[in-house]
Amino acid sequence: MTSEQNTNERYSSLVLEAKEEINNGSLSRALDTLTLAYQLRQTVEVNHLLVTTLIAQGQYQEAQIIADEYLTSYAKEEQSAKTYLNLALHNHYFLNAWEFLTWLPERLQDKFRFMVVEKEDHYRLNQEKTIQTIARQFYHLSDGDMIEQQKRLLAANKLPLSEYEIGAKFVLRDPFLSQISRTTVLDELRRVKTSDSVEFMDLKGNLNTYIPAELKSLEQDQTYVNILKELDKYTKKLGPDMVHGLREQVHLLLMIAYPQLSIIVQDVTSWVAGLVAETFEYAMPDEPDDQVIWRNKLQNSLMNLIN
Repeated sequence: MTSEQNTNERYSSLVLEAKEEINNGSLSRALDTLTLAYQLRQTVEVNHLLVTTLIAQGQYQEAQIIADEYLTSYAKEEQSAKTYLNLALHNHYFLNAWEFLTWLPERLQDKFRFMVVEKEDHYRLNQEKTIQTIARQFYHLSDGDMIEQQKRLLAANKLPLSEYEIGAKFVLRDPFLSQISRTTVLDELRRVKTSDSVEFMDLKGNLNTYIPAELKSLEQDQTYVNILKELDKYTKKLGPDMVHGLREQVHLLLMIAYPQLSIIVQDVTSWVAGLVAETFEYAMPDEPDDQVIWRNKLQNSLMNLIN
C-alpha cells in the first residue's frame, strides 16, 4: 500500500469515527477527530463538519476562520448557506454576510436578506455605542499609521452596511489616507454591490466617480491579466522563482492602481519591461510619458506603504 493510500484510508476512518462521535453527542471528541482528519486532507466535507461542530461547541470565531477557508462551498446549498450566514451574523461580520448574499441565487437572496437586515437592526438597538466607536475610527481612518489603518478596516467589517457606506464615502475622498486603504474600501463596496455612486481620489489627487457594483475585481481586469501574461514571458530569462516574486509585487502595485489600471498602464509591454528594469537596474525602456508619471507615483505610494 502506498503512502497516499495509507493517508486516504486513515482519513476515511477518522471521518467515519467523527460522524459516529457526533451522533453519540461526543462533540469534544468529534472535534479532535475532525481536526486530525483536516490535517490529513482539507476537504469540503470535513470543513463543514468542523464548522458545525465548532458552532455546537460555541466556538464561533474559530468556526468563522475554518468556514472562510472554503467559503464558496457554503453558497452551493440552501442549508449550508444558512449556516454560514448565521455564523457571520453571530460574529457581527455584516459586510461578509452582504457579500455572501451576492453569491446566492436570487431566490435565496430574497429569502435570507431579511435575516441580515434583522440582525443589523438588533445590533443597532443593542450596540449603539460600539457602532459609534467603530464608525468614528473608520471615518478618521487616516489618523492612524498603516498598521492602525488595517486594524480599523477590519473592525469596520462589523459595521452595518449603511453605516459602512456613509463612512466609506468620506474615506474615499480623504487626501491624507494611504492609497491602498482607499482602494481596499472601494473594493469592499464592489464586493457588497453598492449601487450608489461614490467619489474616489486617485494617485494624482483627482476625484473620479464610480458605481462600485459596476466595477470588476482586480483579478478580472483585462490589464491585470495581460500584465501577468507578459511577465510570464520573462520566466526563461529570470527563472520561475524571480517571476513569482515579481508577480506578487505586481499584485500589490496594481492593488494601489485599482481601478485605473488601463489609465496607469497604457502599454503593457513597456510597463512590464520597466518593472523588470527597475528591479534589476537595467536601462529603462521607452514608454509613454504619462505612464512614466504614473509609474513614479505608484512606486512612491509603494515605498510609503513599506516604510
